[in-house]
Amino acid sequence: MPKSPGGALLHGFSIDREAPVPIYRQLDAALRKLILNGTLLPAQKLPSTRELAQDLGVSRITVKSVYEQLVAEGYAEARTGAGTFVSHGLETDSAPNYRAPRRRSQTPAVEPTARAREIMATRATVRHGVIDGFRPGVPALDLFPVKVWNKYFNDAMMVEDRRNLGYGQTHGSADLRAAISRHLRDARGMQVDASQIIITSGAQQAFVLIAFVLLRQGDTVWYENPGHIAGRDVMRIMGANVAPVPIDREGMDIDHAIARHPKPAVIFTTPSHQQPLGTTMSLVRRLSLLNYAQENGAWIIEDDYDSEFRYRGRPLPALSALDTDRRVFYVGTFSKSMFASIRLGYVVVPPGLADTFAKARSLLGQNSAAMVEHAMARFMEEGRFVEHIRKMRRVYRDRRNVLQDCLTRDCADHLELQPTDAGMHMLAWLKGGIDDQTAHSALLDAGIESLPLSVYATGPIEHPALVLGFSGVSENRIPKLVRRMSGVLEGLRHSG
Repeated sequence: MPKSPGGALLHGFSIDREAPVPIYRQLDAALRKLILNGTLLPAQKLPSTRELAQDLGVSRITVKSVYEQLVAEGYAEARTGAGTFVSHGLETDSAPNYRAPRRRSQTPAVEPTARAREIMATRATVRHGVIDGFRPGVPALDLFPVKVWNKYFNDAMMVEDRRNLGYGQTHGSADLRAAISRHLRDARGMQVDASQIIITSGAQQAFVLIAFVLLRQGDTVWYENPGHIAGRDVMRIMGANVAPVPIDREGMDIDHAIARHPKPAVIFTTPSHQQPLGTTMSLVRRLSLLNYAQENGAWIIEDDYDSEFRYRGRPLPALSALDTDRRVFYVGTFSKSMFASIRLGYVVVPPGLADTFAKARSLLGQNSAAMVEHAMARFMEEGRFVEHIRKMRRVYRDRRNVLQDCLTRDCADHLELQPTDAGMHMLAWLKGGIDDQTAHSALLDAGIESLPLSVYATGPIEHPALVLGFSGVSENRIPKLVRRMSGVLEGLRHSG
C-alpha cells in the first residue's frame, strides 16, 4: 500500500488568504487536482487531518470538512481506524490503466437532429422586453386592473392548506374549469362539461398536446394559409404533412382542400376571426366543414384566440357550439384577454380523452401554476373577467377607430386598410411594390412593431401586407407613431 504523502507532497500548494475563494474551496480544488492528475495514486493514504491542518496553517475542522466531501463524491474512501485513502477506480493520468479526461481546446461539435433543425427554422418568434406599437396580439396592459388581480393572487397564496404551492390538479383547477365552462356557455353558446376542459399554459401548449396525442407520422393536416405560425410548425415538427388551404370570403376553402390534398386527420381553423386575415367563417362554410369532418373521420382544431372582441353585434357562437358529433377541439387562451405572462389557456376535448390529455400535459410539462389558476377562477366567479372584457371591447374599438383614421389621413399613399369589426389587429396592404419583410424591418428600426403577412404563409403571397396591432397602444400615442410610419414608408418608396 502506498504510504501517506505527508506535508512534503503538498509543498507546492499554499493557501491564498487574500483570494475571494474560501479556504475550504482552495483546498478541495487542490486535492481533486492531485488525485485526477495521478500525483496521489489510487489506494494512497492522505495526510491525517491534524497533520495537513498544521502544514497549511488552517483549522482541522476545515480539512475534515474537505475530506468528508471528497469521500461523499467518491474521490476518497474513509476506513475506520486507518484513515482516508484515494479511491480505487478513478481515471487519472499517471497510474497504470487510469486516465483522466483530457481538456478539449474547444467545445465539441454537436450535430442537431432533423427535428432540432426544424425547430431552428421556425418563424414563430416572441419578442421580449419593451413593447412598441403596433405589436399584434398585445392587450391594453396600461389599463389592466393590477390591484384587483393582486388581491385574488394574494388570496391564492394564503389558502390555509397551502395546496396552491404544490403542482395542482392534473386536469387543472376544478374551480377554474367550472368557471370556463360557464363562460363558454354564456359567451360562445357551447354546452361543455367542466370534465372536458384541460387547463394549459396557453394556446400553444394546447396545440402541442393535440399534435402529441392525435398525430401519427405522415398524417395530413389541413391548415389555413396564411395561418397561425407556431401551431403549423409544431404539427410539421411532429411529422405531419401540413397542407396549406387558402382563405376566401367565407373562410377556409374546403373545396380547394378536397381537390388538392389527401384526406386529413386534423383540420386547423380560426373561424371566428381568421388569423391573420380577419375573415369570419360563414355559417354555410361552418356546417360544410363539420359535415366533412364527420363523414371522413377528421378532427377539427378551433383556435378561438380573440373571439371576445367583436365591435358590431354580439360575438358569434363558436364552431364547437354547432358540433353534434364531438369532433372539435376548442382552444382558448387568457393571454389576449388578460396578459401574456399569466400563461393560462385551455382546450375542450371530446368526452373520453380528458384523462389522456391530462397525462400528456403532466408528461410534457405542466407549466401553469396552481396559484394563478386559483386566482383566475375567483376573478371569473366574481364577475371581474366579464367586466374586464366589456371594458376592453370599448377601449379596443376606440383604439381601432383612431388608428384607422390616422392611417387613412397620413399613410393613404402607402397602405390600403382592410376594415375589421373584430379582434386586436388590422391588416394594411402595402402599395408601391414595397416588400412586407423590408417594411417590417425598417419600421422596427424606427421603434414601430408590426408583422409581415408573409411570415404567416406557406409559400409566396400574392399581395404584401403588414399586420398592425392596435389593442396595446394608447390613443394619444397612435397619431405620432403613424406619422413616423408614414416617413419610413415614404423613404422606402423613394429608395426602391
